[in-house]
Amino acid sequence: MDQQTNSPQPNPYSVVHDAPKPGSIKVFGILNVVFGAIGLICGGFGFLTLVVMQSSSEMGDAIQSAISAQYSEGYMTFIMFAAVIGLLLNIFLLTCGIGLLKERNWGRTWSLGYAVLGIIHAVVGAIGAVIFAQAGPAAMGAGFGAIIGTAIGVIYPICILIFLTRPNVVEALKE
Repeated sequence: MDQQTNSPQPNPYSVVHDAPKPGSIKVFGILNVVFGAIGLICGGFGFLTLVVMQSSSEMGDAIQSAISAQYSEGYMTFIMFAAVIGLLLNIFLLTCGIGLLKERNWGRTWSLGYAVLGIIHAVVGAIGAVIFAQAGPAAMGAGFGAIIGTAIGVIYPICILIFLTRPNVVEALKE
């Protein structure tokens, strides 16, 4: 007689699966990519506009006289430098988002680095706007704008610092 060994078949419903990854990883991955892309597009066009306006002698003179009435010398250089740094930060943010979407720990750690750099960039931009403003209404407007702009500009980096340092996110992305 033919003996058949009936080995028990594994029950597909009793298979243990890894715990699902926290949703914040994918959410911040998507947000990093979206904000990075928007920042590159808007920042790129803004930087290009500054360069074109500066290269046009007629437009450059008009801009320079308007800016020199409200801000001290060196402000345009400061703005150009801040725009370049902003573009680099947006490239970095886009890269961090890709890393998070691939569920890589470097995406999380680089995002934390972006958050710190983003906060520093916002604060330095606000300080620069206030320092370069001439005394009078322009200085008051620059101070108010700097406070509001910085408060809004640090919301997302602070959220990154809060959500991507949670123990469940750190554990989920351990390699």
